[in-house]
Amino acid sequence: MQMVKRTVGGFLLLVLFLWILAPKEEIYYWMEHKLAKEGIVISNEQIKDTFWGLEISDADIYLKGIKVAEIGLVKLNLFFLYNQLSIQSVLTDKGIGSFAPKSIDALEATFSILKPYKVAIEGSGSFGTISGGLYWTNRKLLLRFSNVKDIRPFKKFLKKDKKGLYYEKKY
Repeated sequence: MQMVKRTVGGFLLLVLFLWILAPKEEIYYWMEHKLAKEGIVISNEQIKDTFWGLEISDADIYLKGIKVAEIGLVKLNLFFLYNQLSIQSVLTDKGIGSFAPKSIDALEATFSILKPYKVAIEGSGSFGTISGGLYWTNRKLLLRFSNVKDIRPFKKFLKKDKKGLYYEKKY
């Protein structure tokens, strides 16, 4: 019994050290490379490796060469069974103001092993608050709007049901 405890404890300690000492910046560069293939470029960012993940600050986002947003802070916490992406202070460029919100104060995407079929999304900004998710099983993005504020720029993309306004996109 003592040998089993030592083996399991040693394995868990090894996994913990591997995770803490893992080059998490490489995950970011891999993601940035994948986004570049789609025409999305992240520039002027400052990357900080934290204990459980990454912090990216002061990033500019370009879509096919056109600046679309400035992001204040992105926190990516990677755990084995629970991952969280938190984005704060997004200001969209005035050029896309006719179909995008002016600002996003906070946006949080969470993946949990308890609900492996979905990435939960919650956020707030100049549009009000949103909640919803990215559903893997039926390949759908669903965002419900509550406390609606300024949605004029993108109201044409929203649908309405008895629960209120929502955005739905199949991919």
